[in-house]
Amino acid sequence: MTNRELRNALLERLASDLAPYGFVLNKSLAEFTKRSGEGWEKFQLIFLVRSNSWEINPAMLIRIDIVENIYQKASYFDKKYHKTTPTVGISLEDFVNDGKGYRFDLSNEEDIERCYQSTMMLFKKVVIPFFSQYNNIEQLDREINVENRESIFGGPKYEGNLGIILAKLACNPRYNQLESKYHCYYQQLQDGFYLAEYEGIVEALRLVNS
Repeated sequence: MTNRELRNALLERLASDLAPYGFVLNKSLAEFTKRSGEGWEKFQLIFLVRSNSWEINPAMLIRIDIVENIYQKASYFDKKYHKTTPTVGISLEDFVNDGKGYRFDLSNEEDIERCYQSTMMLFKKVVIPFFSQYNNIEQLDREINVENRESIFGGPKYEGNLGIILAKLACNPRYNQLESKYHCYYQQLQDGFYLAEYEGIVEALRLVNS
């Protein structure tokens, strides 16, 4: 089997078992999506080329439409991507973060069963609980605007733009403090490159619940 055939065989094997959980395969993107009226959850398999084989890096993404609709009022993303951006995303290995490997090698037909079994085990043990825990505004607000440790979600979007939206929607009593904190953060980050985006989001938030 070619690498492409190996990839598709694994995806098709997984698709039949993930369907009862509500996840539908998009083969071209190698991801399984569960949609709702509020957004979606995605279980993604990132296939990385490694000489004559694949290295598979599983990841989890969540989109909450109300959050993204506010974010896109001022974001730097091209409009054609506004309906596809996730609210949060993290690789499975970064989420578990226990020093063990959570990637799989797929190089021949014999590997398909092993990759399938390992992926399904992690889907039930890690992915489903992740979606259950983080697919709500209040929990994401507590995680991203955390005070006593680093958030599991990192990066310019999470450090302020997403954090301030969640704080507003969750009625976080630290909203004004967070607004000032993130404004200072964006002033310093990359010579203020993201500051205008952040200020636009804060302005859009003034109309929320007003």
